[in-house]
Amino acid sequence: MPTEQEFSAQIDKLLPRAWQSGIQPWHNLEGIAELFQGGLGALSGGKRTRARLAYTGWAAISGNLTSPPKQVFDLGVALEIYQASALVHDDIIDNSPLRRGKDAAHVSFTKQHLREKRQGNSAEYGSFAAILLGDLLLAVADQCAFEVTSACENADAFFANWTEMTREVSAGQYLDLRLETDELDPATARERILTVVRHKSGRYSVAHPLTLGARLAGANAEQLKTLFAIGEYWGIAFQLCDDELGVFGNPNQTGKPAGGDLTEGKKTVLWSLAEQLLSDCARKELHEVFGNRAATATQISAVTEALKQQGVKERHRLLISEYAAKGDALLASGDFDTPGREALSRLGRALVERES
Repeated sequence: MPTEQEFSAQIDKLLPRAWQSGIQPWHNLEGIAELFQGGLGALSGGKRTRARLAYTGWAAISGNLTSPPKQVFDLGVALEIYQASALVHDDIIDNSPLRRGKDAAHVSFTKQHLREKRQGNSAEYGSFAAILLGDLLLAVADQCAFEVTSACENADAFFANWTEMTREVSAGQYLDLRLETDELDPATARERILTVVRHKSGRYSVAHPLTLGARLAGANAEQLKTLFAIGEYWGIAFQLCDDELGVFGNPNQTGKPAGGDLTEGKKTVLWSLAEQLLSDCARKELHEVFGNRAATATQISAVTEALKQQGVKERHRLLISEYAAKGDALLASGDFDTPGREALSRLGRALVERES
């Protein structure tokens, strides 16, 4: 079985080729090179998690832990291009300045507009250009996924799985947008947050890539059902880990500012627990930082320390363990051979035991 680094490196090689192929009909169009270059930027970096999920889903069913066929790599490429599309749009909605330690796409376009002293509002141009880039990435991802169907015994079911995944993101993102604008008490908010997490991360980020890979290996209905449920539980744990890193993570490892989720005012399960468990004094400090991009490093540090000392981080970590354990239990009882089960188990640990 290729190592994580070997598989990711192969996906990294294939991505620029797939992108260039997807935009080939317009490569000579005057003035569009900047958009195409933005696509290469959006595709660079990252851990290739969704591609590895698809590969592991395929390996768990096929029993082949040595060399995946071309269509597995092609599916991994399609998933990573789609992920880039979603991230470009996410960063606009979340007003995130950084992605993987570099300027987010809309920021990069804005700076380009400023450097060249073009007419009009630079920030608007940046957002508009990034929206269009995200749309183009989605179109190329769909094209790549459609080409994979030729290698699938049941092409209709495979592509239905793909399109369901893309709908999950839109629905989850809108629910997330509503969550940020609705006033809710922390307990009610937590249920809404988990609904968003289930769609955006449980299903889109993990369950669908796993089952898409498994379909290429001819998985039966029961195996697909079990894999999807495992992926949903692990995907929720994966997102909760991400939220934890968004507050406590090392910026040198995460590529995001320290305490960024706090200063961006991101409503997460961790935030809802903080609202319920912090002392009055610490909660006041949280409110001074939450959604305040001008908060100082000292203010952020005081809040994160309170989250640790007053049991919020510990309670959140327990939730991560609970969701991971639910997926583990299904894996233990599922219809997988020993090598397949071990491959899935290794991936599950990688999803919930990480520092970036």
